[in-house]
Amino acid sequence: MALFDEIPERFFTVLTSSKKVLYLNALFVIRDEFKRTELVISREELISTLMDQFDDYFNQSDFSEEEVEDGSLGEDLTSLSAKVHMLLRHLVNTGWIEEEEDTSFQRNITVPNYSIQLINLLYDLSHMKTAEYNSYVYSTYASLKNASESGDYYFALNSAYANTSKLVEELKILFQNIKHYESQAMKEIEINLLLASYFDEYKDKVLDSIYFPLKTIDSVPRFKMSIIRILNEWNADESLTEQIVKQGVQRKVFGNEEEGNVQTQIMINEVISTYESIDDMIEQIDRKHSDYTRVSSEKIRYMTNNDMSIKGKIVDLLKHSNEENVIDHMSKAVEAYKYLTVDRDSMYRRNEKTTRHEGIAIAVEDVIHQEDDSFLKVLRNQYTNKKIDTYVHQLFKDADSVTTQEANVNSSEDFVLFMLSTLRANERSADYTITFNEGYDNNNGYRLPKVVFRRKKNVR
Repeated sequence: MALFDEIPERFFTVLTSSKKVLYLNALFVIRDEFKRTELVISREELISTLMDQFDDYFNQSDFSEEEVEDGSLGEDLTSLSAKVHMLLRHLVNTGWIEEEEDTSFQRNITVPNYSIQLINLLYDLSHMKTAEYNSYVYSTYASLKNASESGDYYFALNSAYANTSKLVEELKILFQNIKHYESQAMKEIEINLLLASYFDEYKDKVLDSIYFPLKTIDSVPRFKMSIIRILNEWNADESLTEQIVKQGVQRKVFGNEEEGNVQTQIMINEVISTYESIDDMIEQIDRKHSDYTRVSSEKIRYMTNNDMSIKGKIVDLLKHSNEENVIDHMSKAVEAYKYLTVDRDSMYRRNEKTTRHEGIAIAVEDVIHQEDDSFLKVLRNQYTNKKIDTYVHQLFKDADSVTTQEANVNSSEDFVLFMLSTLRANERSADYTITFNEGYDNNNGYRLPKVVFRRKKNVR
């Protein structure tokens, strides 16, 4: 079935409209009304809700485009009520909602299946939510464990297969999200944006809401072996697999027993295979998280030291070499000469007398050659894990915890070490943890995120 045979032709125009934010908010209100216990949505109640929540939006909006598209020219659209009615009419005409009258002549709103599915998708994209990794694992175990009591083995296997597929999909999404932030960190050229990307976006949207719950709740190691054991027992019991096939055929999920046998084996084997390899998937996610942390910390080190080195200044100069004033200054400061070498294959040619000119010396040439061998070593070794740990231990002194205000940041190096210590806290080898609080503190002129460093237990 073709997608656009089901979806109206003008369906997506509201999302490209100049009032797309207003339309999106209205659709989210319809979604909330749809999720209530009532089977129908009262048109009058919906209008009242929209007027209460978005009166400022409506008053600032111009619906002249909708007048032309929907053939409503000449209507008075100055009042709030008229604009709300126009919005609902446009949603009806574009296929997002439908209107009907009940037996008491009250007009109600209904939402087509394709519409509510897309509204839910837009809502999920607009509101980050914590991934339910552990609920997928527990639901898989519970459905398989309780199958013998209900006798519905097909339902249990199908539920386990669906939850396992969702688990794998969420793990892949997590991996791709971390990879996206890593790619952005490699492209970023401003240190403030790099720090904001890590602390304001990655930490809130990925680290705290997704990665930490996956690592701190023990559903996977707790239920993994039990899931594998139950499915291996089912696979070895021919009478039980025959029962699964018969139940699937009765539900008309399988066309016949032959197809049912194939699909049953596929579901069992895929669930077993997934849980046998799930530790490898989580390990890859751990490595990608470590890679992103390493890339971010190294980029911060480089960017804080780049401007102070001769090589960094030359790199910055070359980045702007396409500007005319820069090219003009470079041409006046540097003269290049062509050098030729003579070997036995060279053809003889009488040299022409020329006047030799002295070129302008490049003052930084010798320094660059001296810097080449040591630059990368300085870049990599200046802020080692040991140096970061030493800085944190100096902050603690004899205390078990220390806040941003209590940290003594007196120089740019202290600033860099403070920031790198917050990244280092996420590594397993670190002997301390950090907790982020809302807002920032001003410490000797440096704007730092509010954090609390704490020693790990039994570490002194």
